[in-house]
Amino acid sequence: MSGTGSIDGARQGDRPERPTLVILAAGRSTRFGRAKQLEPVGPGGASLIEYAVYDAVRAGFGRFVLVVRESQQDAFEASLTPLRAAGLSLSFACQRLVDADLVPLPPPGRVRPWGTGFAVLAAAAALPRQAPFAVCNADDFYGRVAYERLAHALAAPPADIRAFAATSPLADTLSAHGGVSRGLCEPGPDGTLLHMTEGLDLRLDGVAAGAGDHAESPATPPGVIGRTASGAAVRVDADSPACMGLWGFFPVILPLLEERFRDFLADSPGIEDEFYLSEAVGNLAAAERTRCGLVPVGPGWMGVTFPEDRERVADSLRRLTEAGAYPVDLWMPHVRPEPLRAAQASLFGPPQAPPSGIATAPGRINLIGEHIDYNGLSVLPMALDRHVHLDFEAAGQATVELEGDSDHGSFAFRLDRTIESAPRGHWSNYVRAAARGLLDHGVGLKRGIRGTVTGTLPEAEGLSSSSALVVASALALLHANEAEVEALELAALLARAERYVGVQGGGMDQAVSLCGKEGHALRIDFGPLRVTPLPVPEGWRWVVASSLTRAEKAGAVRGLYNERRAQCAEALERVGRTSWPEVVEADEDEFASILARAGKSLPLTLSRRFRHVATEGRRVIEAERALRSEDMAAFGRLMNASHASLRDDFSVSTQALDKIVGVALDAGAAGARLTGAGFGGCAVALCRANRAKSVIEALIDRFYAPRGGVERRALFVADAASGATVTSGGGVTCRD
Repeated sequence: MSGTGSIDGARQGDRPERPTLVILAAGRSTRFGRAKQLEPVGPGGASLIEYAVYDAVRAGFGRFVLVVRESQQDAFEASLTPLRAAGLSLSFACQRLVDADLVPLPPPGRVRPWGTGFAVLAAAAALPRQAPFAVCNADDFYGRVAYERLAHALAAPPADIRAFAATSPLADTLSAHGGVSRGLCEPGPDGTLLHMTEGLDLRLDGVAAGAGDHAESPATPPGVIGRTASGAAVRVDADSPACMGLWGFFPVILPLLEERFRDFLADSPGIEDEFYLSEAVGNLAAAERTRCGLVPVGPGWMGVTFPEDRERVADSLRRLTEAGAYPVDLWMPHVRPEPLRAAQASLFGPPQAPPSGIATAPGRINLIGEHIDYNGLSVLPMALDRHVHLDFEAAGQATVELEGDSDHGSFAFRLDRTIESAPRGHWSNYVRAAARGLLDHGVGLKRGIRGTVTGTLPEAEGLSSSSALVVASALALLHANEAEVEALELAALLARAERYVGVQGGGMDQAVSLCGKEGHALRIDFGPLRVTPLPVPEGWRWVVASSLTRAEKAGAVRGLYNERRAQCAEALERVGRTSWPEVVEADEDEFASILARAGKSLPLTLSRRFRHVATEGRRVIEAERALRSEDMAAFGRLMNASHASLRDDFSVSTQALDKIVGVALDAGAAGARLTGAGFGGCAVALCRANRAKSVIEALIDRFYAPRGGVERRALFVADAASGATVTSGGGVTCRD
């Protein structure tokens, strides 16, 4: 498991699976001032994460899991595309404040992540069950020797040691620019860990915070001072062993960490308290629950804690590169080590045909304006911070080959022949629709794509996962063929293309997925298609709750959806009007007269459909006015009226959706309504930020608990996100 695939001293016949490296990248970077995990520091622009992976591959590690904050996953995936291009097994795990099993609800006011120990638990589901794994920090450089020594220890551990802490002399791990956090190790007589404490704000004795470069440590520093997590002052020898976040574990550690985390929660931690991996392992060692070996790894560590640290690290990496320790570009084919070249060849073919990137498209929640976009009326949605990801490469021929998860399987079709539909309900129809739409629009698709589809957007929940897949597919195809289409033009053609799936929708879903803006709702107008961003006032949150009933437009819902559209068209025609905007934009007296005539002349069902579309169109106008004036109480009342209309006049709600709306309102939400086509899917509740916790608790107790509990994706707080992206070049252009 070194660069040659063997380790001296490995037991005879014992050939363990190659270890996984877990990279902790969910920190908030408060001292650095920006997201330092992806900060370019190498001569070729590589981040410390890339150096960690490069060194770990050379040391024999076979898999990589990045633990990130959910809001930053897209940025990490886009930035680390070269790693996947090299054929590495790279996956992501999200560290959240809420965990269905461990932390159903965070304490009020908690925004800080739960700490490094909980981050390891967040990665557990992505780890092989039997193989060892290592843990490192995303903002630290450890060097190849450190990973080789740790891999050696994991390959041939003493029978009773299930954990290892990589250590360096404490003085070698400090910053000249301020205090840092380190695991302070107390070795036992046998050289294993006796106890470990998380030391905070550690600095050389006599060096003040921010003292700068003039405060570099002397040859024989007198000591290191700091404090513990409990606030107690500490002073330790400068040459004492410290763990700077590089660990080796066997899977048996995971249930022990979970047990310690539950004990941590039982002590009612404050909103700033963290579950430190160092203290958890230290306490387990002190209680003799596990034995932890200490692996000295020498003085090669470097870290970026403060902005001033970056220059020193970048200079050191430049000198290492000049000395031949690293190539300028870590992932160029001519400098890849053999494990990378072999992996790339097996997955992607010749190295001269690298993957083109990642197309990412958000879903949406419609705040108000349901079932009226296909009637030409304005709507008010927002792009959702949940996405479909298409990780692709440009194919050498006009073939599309995509793979989903185990529930979806793979498919292929050609672009240079008639694109036939797959059986009804098959997910490939959305990709086929994107391709047909581009071809019908005159875009030459000479090259196809190969890749995988993943994502964080729940399917068939009324959050527009289908349209997000259409958008991501179109962006990937455009990128592969070096073509561009203006965003609103692309939204319009994809809305038409989605009808190949059999859904007679409008254009809202495609437009909001392409043109979403962070922190904003969008007013989307039709005929012509226009998008107007509207800022969402501070202090308000959107709680999204699944009814636990799937609403698949390509499946059984399709007929009901299309029936509603046909009923709207028939009702308008029988009332003698030529367009819905003509109805909605009438003055008050004329509008009342139109509704009265419709009520008298139309059959009951058509009368109700007419009333919903007409009044919902007016509610969108009033909702925009409320949003601009930051009158969110009025906005909430309009949401309530919208849901009542969808329930009573349009008949697309369900008992489960009605229950969610009722529970949310009882718990203090300002407004709530179903979102999406209905017939299942999700509801969205508007509430003040300080009421979101109460709304979530009420939904768990009164809706989800009687139905067997809540799944991770079924209940969440949503933020308004940016629109679709493709990693580089081609794709889509937006007008100002």
